[in-house]
Parts: sequence; structure tokens; C-alpha cells
Amino acid sequence: MKQSRQQKEAMSQKAKLYWAIGIVVAVLVVALLIWHTFFFGRGNANATAAKVGDQEYTTTQVAYYYHTVANNFIQQQQYYSQLGMSGGYDTSLSPTEQTYSEEDGTTYADYFLEQALEQLQQVTVLCSEAEAAGYTLSDEGKQSLEDNMESLYLYSVQSGAGSEEAYLRMLYGKNMTKAIFEDLLTDAILADEYAQAKGESFTYSEDALNDYYTENAAMLDTYDYRFCYLNAEFEDKTDDEGNPVDPTEEETQAAMAAAKEKADAMIAKVQGGTAFNEAAQEYLPETSAESYSDPEYNHKTDDLGSALYTTYQEWLTDSSRQAGDITAIEMEGTGYCVVQFLGRDKGENSYQTLTYRNIEVLAETTEGEDGQAAQPTEEQLAAAKEKADGLLEQWQAGNATAETFAALVADNSADEATKDNGGLNEDANRDNLETSVKDWLFAADRKPGDAAVVETTDSTGNVVGYQVLFLERFGQIRWEYQATNALRSADYTKWYDEVKGNYPAELTEEGKAIPTM
Repeated sequence: MKQSRQQKEAMSQKAKLYWAIGIVVAVLVVALLIWHTFFFGRGNANATAAKVGDQEYTTTQVAYYYHTVANNFIQQQQYYSQLGMSGGYDTSLSPTEQTYSEEDGTTYADYFLEQALEQLQQVTVLCSEAEAAGYTLSDEGKQSLEDNMESLYLYSVQSGAGSEEAYLRMLYGKNMTKAIFEDLLTDAILADEYAQAKGESFTYSEDALNDYYTENAAMLDTYDYRFCYLNAEFEDKTDDEGNPVDPTEEETQAAMAAAKEKADAMIAKVQGGTAFNEAAQEYLPETSAESYSDPEYNHKTDDLGSALYTTYQEWLTDSSRQAGDITAIEMEGTGYCVVQFLGRDKGENSYQTLTYRNIEVLAETTEGEDGQAAQPTEEQLAAAKEKADGLLEQWQAGNATAETFAALVADNSADEATKDNGGLNEDANRDNLETSVKDWLFAADRKPGDAAVVETTDSTGNVVGYQVLFLERFGQIRWEYQATNALRSADYTKWYDEVKGNYPAELTEEGKAIPTM
């Protein structure tokens, strides 16, 4: 069955984010044991498996990186499967039995080992350069290390391994010990910290940022637009064994022609004065049309050009685009996307970061039949809302300052991360915030001193309580933040590529044999 365009775009965006997060992917404790995929333990675990610069690494150490890279890859693939997309890797088979690249015959084992060596080289370079610069692990880094080591006990219990040492041996081979693991984890955290510190050491003048904006305005501006996917409709067909059958070329052409006819009709409606979402409802299946009964559904007002889906990025960012322009963009045999351009702005009052305070009020819950906490009832949510509203009113009735807000936090907030520091969230990044919190804090008319109560949700999007929010101050302008990060990324990459030459990396024969051990 054909994937929808939304699914393909979501996968593309996730992939971009996954590989862009951090220069070094921190090598942390893995809670889920994919034991049937990796078999470590045979061979000489203390033999030299890799050399990076003048440092040598054992089979145990290299196998650790191999496993981490492979597990990260599998977790990413599992994310894709949640979107209804199957990947090319079969966890029931050995990575040595599966081809990663048909072009050169590279197996998944080859790919994982190549990435593991690259990861090991990055950590070695960064730790060595950190030592040369006199950089040591920060207090936050030490706490992260401590927290991860403490979590080993919990993971070992969940895995049924019986002990921390046994759990580590299950993951990384018979010669992995808690001491070796702690050393590897320390290096990974130090490398990650130093990469960030090195990147932040590059600074830029106002003129340099403006020059970058001039050259990259299309990607740094924010866009106001609407969109709607009109998918081509195909009859579900199966063969004699019940397997899905792809549509023929003639069927695809017919379905695409029908989708184009709908898209053109919708565009004519909008150009004739019908509201975009009202027109969309006439040409969408009933289940999708219901969403567009909300006049603001799929109305985007502050997407960066660099974050736009590739479906319509080129069209929206065209410098000739005028407010009201509307078009239908073909989606590779799956339908058409109707897009309307409403505006484009540099975003001089749009912020990437800000500082705020919060009081989290979670609804009380009762224990479900499975022993787990059930979702709160309407009455429980109403009680939490009443408490949150009362706290806001209490604060507003007084001096309504940051200090008086902070005084309410310790005894009333369920947010363990901020309850001991007055609810302070300093330099919070809009990209890392819960949607309801982000939408309120970064609303166009928001100003320092504003306060409100908003819903708070769990990881599945269910409302579990409320947050009292107080906006203390704005941080960095969005386009300046993006420009600074882009310049830093380029300068960091240039620096890393230069120093990397001092740390050549290679696998020994023992190292090359790791996937078959």
C-alpha cells in the first residue's frame, strides 16, 4: 500500500533531526536489550581492535561502540515503523546476513562497524583536544555520569539480568565490566560537552549575522501559509495469498488525474472567495474533512523556511511569491498538496529562546486494574484546574513579581526539575517545549510579565494537569539564533576536520571480526 505524503515527509524531517542533534551522539545506557541481534563474547576481548592516533582500543571497547551505533539505528527504524513505514533491517537476522548497500555489497555489519569507528574517532579527538585545552567535565556532566551509573541497577532489574555486571555483559560481552563502562561513558559525556563548548566559542559580529541573513533569507524567514493534502485514492487489492498488490500504471494515472481535478476545483473555490479550510472540507474524505472544520487547522504562522516540508518549501520560499498565491503540487504518484501563501516575515519580534517560570499542577489519579495510574477523570482535571487558577489569582492579587511567583513554587509544583529553583526555566528553547506551553509563551502578542494557566500533557498527548506560566524575559531573536548556529556549525566542522587529521583511525583484524564474534 502506498505511503501518504505526510508519512514520507515526517520520516524525512525526523531523519534530518536525528542526524543533526549534537556533533557527537552521547553513548548512554540502553534500557531495551536487543539481545538476539548482537553476539559478543567470543574471541580475545582484550586484543587491540582499533587504533586512533596513538591510542589503542580493545575488542570490548570497540564492540561497545558497535552495539551503540546499531541500537541507535534500530531505534530510529522503530520510530519509522510507528508511522507505518517499514525499514530495510530485520532484527531477527544477523547484520552480517543483510545488505546495507546493493551498490557495493556492504552489509549492515560493515556499516555499523564503520560508524562505530567514526564514533570512536570523534570521542578520541574531542577528549584529547579537551585535555590539551585544560577542559574538564563540568558539574552537570559529573551529575549526568552519576545519574546514568545509578540507573544501571534499575535497567538490570528490568532486564532480568540479576546484577549490573551481568546486565552489562549481556549488552556488551563477557569482558565488559562496570569500571570499563564508566570510563567509556565518562569519555562520551566529556566529548559531547567539549564539542558544545568548542562550538559556543565561535562568536560573530552583528554585521556577520546580517550578511548571513542576506544570503540565506529564504531559510531564515518565517512563513504564514495553509496546506491540504488531497491523496490519490486507490482500490485496495490483494493477490491470492492476501498480499497487497500495487496499482498498475494506468490505475495510478487515473487516480492522480482525479486528485488533480479535486485540487484544481478546490483552488478555484478559494480564489472565488471561499475560506481555505471550508473549501478543503468539500474535497477530502469525511475523516480528514472533520479536522478542517477548525478554521485554524493546518494554518502555519511561524515556520522557518529551513523547517518547511520539501513538498512545498521551494514554492513557498520563492521570492516572487505574493499573499494569496495558491497552487497544487504533485506528490510523486500519491496525490496533490494544495498550498496557499499568506505572508513571509524576517521575524524581528519572533524569539527562539526565553526565560519563564512554571508551577505544574498534576491531576490526582486512581490506580487502574493493571496497577498503573489511570488517566485522570474530568472531575480530577477540574480540581487541578481549580487549584492552578487559584494559584494564579493568589499571585496576581499580590505584587505579581518573579520573586513572589517563585515563592509559590516549592509547596505547589509537581515539576521536580524546577520546583527547587523557583520554577525557573532559563533560556528555554522553543523547539524543546511541550506544544501547549510553547504556543502560549511564543504567541505573537506575548510580553514579559504575562501569566496564564495552560494544559499540560503526557507523552501520548493526554491532558494530565495544568501549568501556571509566567514569562520573565525574552532571549535571542529567532533568525539570529539560527544564523549563529549555522555559522558555528560550519566553523566547528572546519576545526574538527583539521584536527581530525592528527588522529588517523583504523581497525585491526580483531576489530574487523567483531560482527562475527
